[in-house]
Amino acid sequence: MITVRRLVESCVVIGTDTATTLIDPGSLSFETDGLDSIGQIDRVLITHEHHDHVNSDFVRWLIDRGNDLSVHANDAVARLLEPHGISVSTQNPPGVDSEDVLHEMVPNGATPPNRSFTVDGVFTHPGDSYQPTSSAAVLALPLLTPWGTATKSVEFARRLEPTVVVPVHDSYLNAGGRQWIRKLVGTVLADHSIELIPLDWGESATI
Repeated sequence: MITVRRLVESCVVIGTDTATTLIDPGSLSFETDGLDSIGQIDRVLITHEHHDHVNSDFVRWLIDRGNDLSVHANDAVARLLEPHGISVSTQNPPGVDSEDVLHEMVPNGATPPNRSFTVDGVFTHPGDSYQPTSSAAVLALPLLTPWGTATKSVEFARRLEPTVVVPVHDSYLNAGGRQWIRKLVGTVLADHSIELIPLDWGESATI
C-alpha cells in the first residue's frame, strides 16, 4: 500500500514502507497554506524545469527543515537550482526508476527535457509528457494543461494501463471545474477498468 497526498498542481507526496517522497515542488504549492503538515520528506524528485514543477524557495524550505533529504532531477533542473546553492543529483535514489522523455510541445514550440519517475514500483509521475512507455499500478494523470487535452490524457492512461490514476495538473480550474473534469475522465477510464481517485488539493488516500 501507498499513501498519496495531493498538494496543488502536480505536487504530490508519496508515502511507502521505505521512504516519503515529494514530487514536483512547484510555485503554486509553495504559495498555499499548511505546508508544515506534509511531515518528514526523505527525497525530492523534480520532473522538469518549469516553475509550476520546481520553485527554488520551496526546495530550499524543504532542505532547511533539518531533514537529511536528497534532491533528484535531470541536468536542466540541476543547472537551474545550482545558482541557489541547491545540490541536485541526476542519479536516481534507491527504489526509484526513471525514464527521460520530452515535455509535450508548449505554445512557443519548446519541448524541454522531462523525467518520468516511478517510486518503489508503485507510483509513476510522468511530469508533463505523454511519452513514458510504462507505468506502475498508480499513475499521476494530468487533466488540464496548455500542452495537451483531457482526451489525450485518457488515451495516455489507456495505453499505459495503470490500475488507478490520481489527477494532477488542474490548477487552471476552480473547485467545480476540477470536480467536473474528474468525473468526466473517471467515467471514461472506468470503462477500461482504470479507477480515478478524485483527490482534490490537500487530500490524501491510501491505495
